[in-house]
Amino acid sequence: MLRSFITGLVFGVITTPAVALTGAELEQCRALAATFETKQAEVLELQALQADLAAKAEALGEAWDNKEEFRLFSEDQATAADEAKALFEAAKADAMLAAVDLRSKAQMLNSDIAQYNTRCAAD
Repeated sequence: MLRSFITGLVFGVITTPAVALTGAELEQCRALAATFETKQAEVLELQALQADLAAKAEALGEAWDNKEEFRLFSEDQATAADEAKALFEAAKADAMLAAVDLRSKAQMLNSDIAQYNTRCAAD
């Protein structure tokens, strides 16, 4: 008798279904899930933008490097090198800001998904 009670207790704990969500919690879960597609599209868009900005910065960096080689030939060459460097620095800053924004949005999406999985997903 005691053995069947303990066996039932152990199996009862293991097979107990997840606590049912209340109506309000279910609506919160649905609302959270409804944002995933939009947020994912935003992250993918930012990823493409960051890649484009990084490629632009790379190309401008190479252009600056090429102009830097001729800096000492004349004042015009030095001015051209300075302008190329300014363009490169601006493009690099834009790429870095996009990378920070991308990282932030991706972390928020991952956090929302983890919260959904913890609170809402059924086993």
